[in-house]
Amino acid sequence: GATGFLGSGILSSLKAGGHVVETSRVRLQDREGIERLLDENRPKLGVICAAGERGKPNISWCDAHPIETVDANLTGQLTVAAVCHARGLHCTLLGTGALYEADPARAGYRFTEHDPSNVAKPGTYVTLRIKLEEVTAFFDNVLILRVMYPASSDLDRRGLIGKLARFKNVEAVAPSVTVMQDLFPLVPELVKRKVTGPVNFVNRGCVAYSDVVAALRTRMPPAWIGPVVSALPPSRPAAELDVARLATSCGRDIPDAMESVLKAIAGISDAEIEELLREQRSEG
Repeated sequence: GATGFLGSGILSSLKAGGHVVETSRVRLQDREGIERLLDENRPKLGVICAAGERGKPNISWCDAHPIETVDANLTGQLTVAAVCHARGLHCTLLGTGALYEADPARAGYRFTEHDPSNVAKPGTYVTLRIKLEEVTAFFDNVLILRVMYPASSDLDRRGLIGKLARFKNVEAVAPSVTVMQDLFPLVPELVKRKVTGPVNFVNRGCVAYSDVVAALRTRMPPAWIGPVVSALPPSRPAAELDVARLATSCGRDIPDAMESVLKAIAGISDAEIEELLREQRSEG
């Protein structure tokens, strides 16, 4: 939805780009309401659906609530896709890039959109995201943006930087990430070009969590209680996603992930840092 972490970020980016956007709080299960919304507003470019269950507060919630997750992340998304298709509208859905685990036998391999998922135990959330890609392959109007560890340019606790700044322990992994301020402005171009199918919606390269923690230490005052970076092998090897299709689809160079994250950390305001320190003091 437009009020969620990703939805509000996309909305702000669209408005900053001069686009006229109509938001809605119509439930995904309300097909008639969605049809009425589109018929009354008649979008010129298309529909972006950022609604769905991503966990409260994490994907473990989805494992504990599979029926609710099916309703929002599969049947609800397909309803939006079908309603848009009937009206000749392009439809953008938010998926996930967490479909892969790094293969030690193929060090440095970048997973493309054509690679099948290799997650051994995908769980409810990932299983349904895989199924959504399989079913929407029958549609000629649906784009799925594979978001991965979204990073905002602040200390929002829902973004990667804000999470790492609050964690007590961090694994030494280096995954692909979606830097919001870099990639959200690309969405209108993807819609204009009517790109369809899954797209790895991540920055070029990877972000090492240990490097993020080190950069935070240089920005934070001594009172900040930072996480301990584990010296043990990660429980799930992080995968890197290939961004060739994203670059070709939007006609732009994709910024380097680590460079963008470091820039975001350097730009964190003193007010945000003080708020974080207050949080840590209140938690004891």
